[in-house]
Amino acid sequence: MKLLLIPDKFDGSLTSESFANAFVAGMKKSGVPFTSRYIKATDGGEGFLKVVGKYKPCISIEVISENPLRKPIRSYYLYNKEDNSAYIELAHASGLELLQYDELNPMLTTTYGTGIKINDAVEKGVKHIYIGLGTSATNDGGIGIANALGYIFLNDKGEVLPPIGSSLRLIKSIDDSHVSEKVKQVKFYTVHNVINPLFGKDGAAYVYAKYKGANDKVISDLNKGLIRLNKVVSDKYNVHYNDVPGAGAAGGAAFGLKSFLNAEFLGTIDFILKLSGLREILHKESFDYIITGEGKIDKQYLNSSLLQSVIGLGMEYGIPVIAICELLEISKEDLKEIGVFDVFDLKDEQKNLEYNMKDTAHLITAKTAEYFSDK
Repeated sequence: MKLLLIPDKFDGSLTSESFANAFVAGMKKSGVPFTSRYIKATDGGEGFLKVVGKYKPCISIEVISENPLRKPIRSYYLYNKEDNSAYIELAHASGLELLQYDELNPMLTTTYGTGIKINDAVEKGVKHIYIGLGTSATNDGGIGIANALGYIFLNDKGEVLPPIGSSLRLIKSIDDSHVSEKVKQVKFYTVHNVINPLFGKDGAAYVYAKYKGANDKVISDLNKGLIRLNKVVSDKYNVHYNDVPGAGAAGGAAFGLKSFLNAEFLGTIDFILKLSGLREILHKESFDYIITGEGKIDKQYLNSSLLQSVIGLGMEYGIPVIAICELLEISKEDLKEIGVFDVFDLKDEQKNLEYNMKDTAHLITAKTAEYFSDK
């Protein structure tokens, strides 16, 4: 049996490498003869730079940036000299990981810190910039990034607005006269799996803002703000990106990157296929199964997951996909309808959540051995 492993990290309990090791241990216990190949993947969020660093020779560029509440932090991005490309992880400057729970407030947070890093790369003469989007603490529609690059957002009195979520509803006009010509010479790419539009019931605010500290009123206000931003952008630049799948990624940062920087959206699997040489591998080798994993699989997860991309890859090459997760909150039948061959969850019903998360690696090994011993 030949297996291709493309797991995501299990937030709070397991890295993708640890998942792969535990899975391989389970296969050995099953007694089934097998070989496996592990591909380190990313959803564009936390861990994006580690994936890039695995496949490309890069140097680390340190930057004094700002966290989502604009407090100074030390951060970094990766630079590849060979193709003059920079790789930036939004989560490192604008992510949930940088704030305490009581600090979360998408009305006050901003992607400005990510913009500082982008601007640093631009000023250094980088010609290709890839931005991994995910796990943001923001819902600013990307105006923080844009502001760091010279875009100024004004209210109806001509006053400068801070580039935060609460400013979105107040934007009347955009001054782009301070944007450097260097910015226009760079090709930008976003890397993410999110397929949500900018606003509406499936948009950035209504789907994700509650995880960033927003209550129902704040969510409604943020959604109205994103609608306002889209109108001002559409009127000024005659572009209409709000319904482009993925525009809602990272609190609408993807929309901002596309609107202000003409960024090209890349799905994570497309990015990984190119970065790792996986497509060449799939042309030369055949596999019996693709194995993927994620801490939790539910309907919302499917809008932004690595799983969706892996399913597409499996369909393209005719390889059945098996998913493994800690918590399964969608029926197996629903998953099979979208292309998952099989799925099994690791939860031990006799144990609490803390035990299940602490013992994830052991559970993967045990359940993998049990599952494949029957194959």
